[in-house]
Amino acid sequence: MSSRSERPVSRRSATTIFYSLALGSGVMRTFSVIFDIVALNTVTITPLAYGFLAQWTSFVVALLMLLFLSIRRSVNGKKRALGYSLDPDFGRFRLLPKTPMFYIIIAGLFAGISTLFYYILAGSSDASTVLPYGQLVIIYLLVGDLLAEKDTPTVIEIQSIISILFGVLLVGATPGGFDLITLLIVLGPLNISSAFLTYFQRKTKRYELSPGLRVDSLNMRLWILLVLNSVMSLIAFPFMNESTWQSMAIQFIPLLGYMVGGSLTAFFSIVMYIRALGRGKMAVVNSLSSISVVLSIPVTLIGNLLIPGAFGVLDADSFLWSLKIFGIILVMIGVLALEASDVRSFVLIKVKPLTGDLLPELFDIKGVESAAALAGHHDYLLSIKSRNLTKTRSLILKRIQKIQGIEDVETLVVMKEYT
Repeated sequence: MSSRSERPVSRRSATTIFYSLALGSGVMRTFSVIFDIVALNTVTITPLAYGFLAQWTSFVVALLMLLFLSIRRSVNGKKRALGYSLDPDFGRFRLLPKTPMFYIIIAGLFAGISTLFYYILAGSSDASTVLPYGQLVIIYLLVGDLLAEKDTPTVIEIQSIISILFGVLLVGATPGGFDLITLLIVLGPLNISSAFLTYFQRKTKRYELSPGLRVDSLNMRLWILLVLNSVMSLIAFPFMNESTWQSMAIQFIPLLGYMVGGSLTAFFSIVMYIRALGRGKMAVVNSLSSISVVLSIPVTLIGNLLIPGAFGVLDADSFLWSLKIFGIILVMIGVLALEASDVRSFVLIKVKPLTGDLLPELFDIKGVESAAALAGHHDYLLSIKSRNLTKTRSLILKRIQKIQGIEDVETLVVMKEYT
């Protein structure tokens, strides 16, 4: 494993790295969904059977990738794994300690449920519908943040929730109205499970194995995928008869190219997504990765022009497409408004003489990303993030000031940052 002290200083700003990871995750997710949609529309196989084959193929691909990325090479006189460039926390393929593995098992459980319903939707929808459906998770993450903070939502947060919700509903419109079963899947297990998955992925990524060293996203991806596949397989087995197994054996070779392509793009998408979670709020990361929503319509239209029917059956009704486009615009307005409201600050704290160690208590405050004890004029330095400056003052600074022994608090709002 690498040590933070061994990492080279980046000339890119922390904001640039965060945006690159979150946006890159969304782009790679678009290609991953495309491989699945094209496979289901060009090869005769049920979504459940394809999902079973695709997920276990993905695990094999991820395992081989991790073994390859564990190969060490000499860089500036230091031995580092090839995977270091993807995640500086990565050292080699390994089992994780007990606590992060517990988080991974819970994350994999919810991932299995969410993935199962994703394949059900992918088998009956086109890419322009499947990609926006997954963005409803942002609402659940935002509501979860509000409940955890015991705070009332801001106007921007209310606007984002309403905009995303109505946008997703419009995207799912059909000539006969709304498909009730599809809406229940989207509003229920698909996105609720995704919200819990995101929470435990973030919790795992932020777990410190040693000072300055966190769990790496590459090993996280592999072990979550193993639990995901096990859970999904247990749920799917009762619905898989002899003809299903025969179909999988016959179609495995024709599907192999699609499954490997989807596995590789999904691997890089998840790795970038997990790294972004380690740097920012869950709702904001999902907002940025929703670039896949913008790409969904052009990819679907262009794809069907090149390979008719491969990207899903498209309705020719211009009014329906107008609703779909308007729905995607609403989703993007919601996620962009949410992302733009995020504010980061540094807080310098001075305590009264003979005050004990306050570091654990300061770090436990909701919104504090990191806390450090200092030698000098100030005693502590906190890095905090909140939806806006009002929340910084009401939710974080007031709690800091209530801690016994605090003498002075100085807040510095970050305009630009390099790491």
